[in-house]
Amino acid sequence: MEKRDLNIRYVVVAVAVCLMACGTMGLPNAYGVFYTPMSDALGAGRGAVTMHMSISNLVIGLFTPIVARSLAHGHKMRNVLMVATALVLLSGVVIAFAPNTLIMDVAAVVRGIGFAAVAMFIITLYIGNWFKKGRGTITGIALSGSGIGSAIASPIVTACIQSFGYQVAYLGFVAFTVLTILPVMLFCPLTPEEVGLKPYGADEEDEGESAETTEPASENLSLKLVLLSPTFIVLVIFVVAIVLITTLSGHMASLAQDYGYSAQVGALLLSASMVGNVVSKFALGAIADRIGAFRACVISLVTTLVGLLLILFNLGGQTALLASGFLYGTCFSIGSLGISLLTRYIFGDEQYADAYSTISLVTSVASALGVTAAGLAYDITGSYAAPIIAGIVLVGIAGGCLAYLHWRVTTRPWEKRVQA
Repeated sequence: MEKRDLNIRYVVVAVAVCLMACGTMGLPNAYGVFYTPMSDALGAGRGAVTMHMSISNLVIGLFTPIVARSLAHGHKMRNVLMVATALVLLSGVVIAFAPNTLIMDVAAVVRGIGFAAVAMFIITLYIGNWFKKGRGTITGIALSGSGIGSAIASPIVTACIQSFGYQVAYLGFVAFTVLTILPVMLFCPLTPEEVGLKPYGADEEDEGESAETTEPASENLSLKLVLLSPTFIVLVIFVVAIVLITTLSGHMASLAQDYGYSAQVGALLLSASMVGNVVSKFALGAIADRIGAFRACVISLVTTLVGLLLILFNLGGQTALLASGFLYGTCFSIGSLGISLLTRYIFGDEQYADAYSTISLVTSVASALGVTAAGLAYDITGSYAAPIIAGIVLVGIAGGCLAYLHWRVTTRPWEKRVQA
């Protein structure tokens, strides 16, 4: 009975974190349904309306390291989540009833501060703290849930906007986000040690320490974190390359129309890439648990490369294009799950918060610049061929970085390992 009670605690944490991923990462992916009604109601351009989300995303990146340092200095996770939830709710109300885009932009700063403490960094931190065994699989499930959440939310929120107006729909949107945070805040301490437990699978790992293994995903190299070290710099380059590749998804619908297909086919192409997003996150997590984070990322890089090449040459008609979009969508598994697993594998659990919070800042900036860069490339060349070719080049750069990192941390670990 005692073992069963302990297992229930792990299940509660896993379910609560997956729910929070759905609300804080999945729902924002459906945020675009508000842009048109907001623009019409405020009499502002789409660019002016969407600016507040760009601001919010940049603030998330800027404040994620601050959240990490706050936790490192002993602030309780529950208190951090309470403040974050209040900021998310307050900013949501202000944005819903903002009379102009300037007020929305100011509220977006508050929104970004709140989301820095409830999104990707915190979700992966919880999973890393609570699970040794099956860490990749559980992270994959959580992040796949975020994709499913966005897919379900889009039609529901659209229907609510049509029935009640965007302001009421937006309040419901924010309220649901807050509800997905509450289970973690109320029932889940940041570490199992706070309630007298070990991470799930820790006992099995201890028993198998003397056995010969081949780079399990749960093993940590724990290299010393030095921000200007070659290892960290190459990891950052890898992250930037992957994030820039994922930003091409924002142009998938327009790309299909540029190839002469209808707007409906463009929407299907975007959906196909999102299906690839969801499926690959789950698959990458399970694969990483078996063959390691490096090899799992290589598999996703290969499928991404194939997808981009097929999109570029546009062979085989509509069905082939949708299949290409699915393969391209596998890049998202590296952009979220793969980066998290690699960071934890290279720098260990003890330094994960510091390392990943810094990487989150890089991710936010690269994401903000990527969509604009692809759009400018289209404006200059009159075709999406240039952004796609750039994406293929970036896959090569990412592959080179991955090969270098694998060589450096496994064959020539020049950085001093952290002492246990």
